[in-house]
Amino acid sequence: MAIGEADERRYPLKRPKNHKVPVPRWTLKMPEGVTHTYTLYLGVQTHGQDLDAASTAEQSIQRWLDEPENRPTAIDTFRVTNGFDIVNSKVWVAYWTDSDCFNNKLQTLDLKQVWNDLGDSKRSTGIWAEHFVTAVERLETNYSSLLHKPGVSQVPGSEFPEHTLTAYWGAGRDRLPASANDLFLAPDVTPLPKEQPKGVGERLTGRSYDNMCHIRSGQWWPQADEVEREAYESELQVKLMHGMQYLWDNPEETGTLGLRFLQNLDENGGHQIARKK
Repeated sequence: MAIGEADERRYPLKRPKNHKVPVPRWTLKMPEGVTHTYTLYLGVQTHGQDLDAASTAEQSIQRWLDEPENRPTAIDTFRVTNGFDIVNSKVWVAYWTDSDCFNNKLQTLDLKQVWNDLGDSKRSTGIWAEHFVTAVERLETNYSSLLHKPGVSQVPGSEFPEHTLTAYWGAGRDRLPASANDLFLAPDVTPLPKEQPKGVGERLTGRSYDNMCHIRSGQWWPQADEVEREAYESELQVKLMHGMQYLWDNPEETGTLGLRFLQNLDENGGHQIARKK
């Protein structure tokens, strides 16, 4: 059964009648017994010229991620190229499929200590974490190729069946299995911070609200020819950035809480030919 296609649905698919997929697409089928994914974003940014302090914080986080006990199932590493975060900030995205491993690992994450260990340099260095849990019924994926498997697709034992829930308005919603019985309505009231942040040096916390949507998408370029790359960079990317700019400029209207463009790093810290957002 393809993702999102249940025999009995309370709410019908958005897919048009007799819809034909123009090109093949694949989705992720988790191994038997996996019910949730656990995602952690970590970032280090500098508000000044103290690159050594940022590097020290990055090394501390990398050591924590590399510890063998409760290590993530998959880790991707990036540098920020655009968006709400400072350009060139380092970002890690880690995934688990076991709740105990995730929770036990998270309990050992002490970003405040990492920050305090920087001494006076901490004043110009920011460290942040975002984490959330996703039920498999609320996870959707759509791959145009299986040559590159990013993020949660690296979970061992996963399968990648072909599907037809793509290339029409509402396809993303249809790919969520839970859409069969859930409209994912936004809350009547979105909680806002009681106080506005004052600036660099504060410790801030927040919580997700019901039905918040976390989106990760991207392109993988190693096998793209120059014609395809030129078409993307000269045409499609320009339109994409216009759309992203609208989200940045209208966060309350669009419900955009954060948006960042990232570029993959290889195992040695160098840039790979890939773009993520």
